[in-house]
Amino acid sequence: MMTTNRTDITVIPPVEPEASPKLVKIVPKGSIRLAFWGLRIYIVLMIIAVIIGFSHGIH
Repeated sequence: MMTTNRTDITVIPPVEPEASPKLVKIVPKGSIRLAFWGLRIYIVLMIIAVIIGFSHGIH
């Protein structure tokens, strides 16, 4: 068994739970909300396109 005495390792103490920052939920408004809905619709359409593509590819 080999042992080394390294001095280049820094031990970082764990963060206390009460010292961690609080997370805040942000509600998008206006054009940002519209963009998120557009992305959701785009994702659904792409999933449908992939399903159609796979179903037509299986013979």
